[in-house]
Amino acid sequence: MYCDTSKVIINRVTKSTPGINAIVTKKHYAQKWTASQYIFGLYWDMGESQFFEDKDLKLIGVILYGHPVGRRAVKSIVDTFDTHNVLELKRLWIEDGYGKNIESYVISQSIKILKTLAPTVKVLISYADPSANHKGIIYRATNWLYQGREVGFGDCYKYRFPGQTAWLSSRSMAERCGSAGLVEVKKTFPDIEYKVNLRKHRYLYFLCGKKEKKELIKNLKHPLLKYD
Repeated sequence: MYCDTSKVIINRVTKSTPGINAIVTKKHYAQKWTASQYIFGLYWDMGESQFFEDKDLKLIGVILYGHPVGRRAVKSIVDTFDTHNVLELKRLWIEDGYGKNIESYVISQSIKILKTLAPTVKVLISYADPSANHKGIIYRATNWLYQGREVGFGDCYKYRFPGQTAWLSSRSMAERCGSAGLVEVKKTFPDIEYKVNLRKHRYLYFLCGKKEKKELIKNLKHPLLKYD
């Protein structure tokens, strides 16, 4: 069943908007908020409210965009880029049952909004985490360009303290003990569990015009690849 896109409402919201933080921290697989400059609540139009003239909107999802956290991420695209030229699609979660094409629709509509709100942004970047069995199907369906899994540093580790359920990223571990390297972490926490955190699939989506896009692609620091 395809989504009735006439019922999808995309509103710019904040972290404190009712329900937004809970979706990210409880329903998205990462279960963690992330710094974001553009936060959109995804609502389903239930029709007119019984008590007011306003529409009765049900919050069914969220999509977050923000500047890349990784210090090298911006320059790893094109040398001439600065932070204001790049946004990362950091979180996307939509409740099931509203049509199989709703994610594609939401991404395409949010991109249209970003072109107005963030005119200096030339490219969007996003990642699909194979550790969570993600390959980036939705990015492929919406015509993002693929750069494979060889961009950046090699595989790193996730860590988990005994008796805990949450796995800590390398960044979180480095904040705790000054290093994310396996040898150093094991010296500090001998009983800690660890697993390889596989490199992520990386995708790009250009917001600039065709001529500038063509020139930027020529100057990419990492080649575009066919979907595997």
